[in-house]
Amino acid sequence: MKYWRIPPSPRVVSPGLLHPQHDQSRAGAAHVVRLGDRYRMAYWGSDSDGLNYILQAESSVVEPNSWQPVGSFMIGPQTDTGHNCRGPSFPFLLPVTADRWLLYFTAWGRRADGKLPNTTGVATSDDGGESWRYHSEHPVLPLDRPYDAEGTGSVWILHENGHFRMYYTAIGRYFPRPAGVDTGHGDTIPEIGIAYAESKDGIHWEKPLAHLVVSPRGSGVTPYEYICSKPCIIKQSDGYIMWLNTFGTAYRVHRLTSQDGITWQWAERCGPDGELGVGEHGDFDDHQRSYPTVVCAEGELRCWFTGNQFGATGMGYAVTPAWPPDEENAAR
Repeated sequence: MKYWRIPPSPRVVSPGLLHPQHDQSRAGAAHVVRLGDRYRMAYWGSDSDGLNYILQAESSVVEPNSWQPVGSFMIGPQTDTGHNCRGPSFPFLLPVTADRWLLYFTAWGRRADGKLPNTTGVATSDDGGESWRYHSEHPVLPLDRPYDAEGTGSVWILHENGHFRMYYTAIGRYFPRPAGVDTGHGDTIPEIGIAYAESKDGIHWEKPLAHLVVSPRGSGVTPYEYICSKPCIIKQSDGYIMWLNTFGTAYRVHRLTSQDGITWQWAERCGPDGELGVGEHGDFDDHQRSYPTVVCAEGELRCWFTGNQFGATGMGYAVTPAWPPDEENAAR
């Protein structure tokens, strides 16, 4: 695969640019889908008080970074709950039919033990994304496996032949930092990988596997890797490609491939800074580039990524020539 081409000024969305009331301190972790001749972006915004919202913007396919805000927020904090009182993040927008749309998200709640307070939920729309309501069941993924017992987070879903296939961020356990290892989480670190679930309706999920589909590689790579999170997947004629975010001391983007969507192989490693690398010193992405969302159009793979501090500095753009894609699934 050819390397990504990143423009000299790659930032395309800055905090406060599109929805200043709700994204003043963060704009990141976008999911982009193609709707005809337009792109719809759902992204994670945070206001000046640190509350989280899912926000929307649109851009033309011809001019893919002419982003304009759409409406107000899609969903916001549920202040009367324990599981989503700080609001939603990490959206995945799934138009199932012209009218029925689903919006998956990572909730930020309360937790007194210092662990990540994250679970996965879903909101629904019956009018083509004009209005949204939280589904009454939360979490949509119960914490009932050893690999997701401590929490779940961001998802990617393939809608194939009326069947839903979910790849989700799963927090299995916390363990002591190995001796001599630098980490971003202190002396107690989480083990986070990618798990798999299936559904007939997008709401009720089954977990057919007893293990993660992608696990962090630990001391098998440098720096020590203990997180694999937020997958992005496209289906092509000869299989699947997954980009995900690995973490040792900062997030880096790496790639895997699969023939069946279950068994994944790591692609040739692009070095410790991953496939997207990092920006020049002083740029908005000089510490990390993460959370890619990839679509295929005009013979290209187009990628929007998040810069430093999980969107506190905004989002950027990269592009690379595509090999023969499945346009419908690549757009999701």
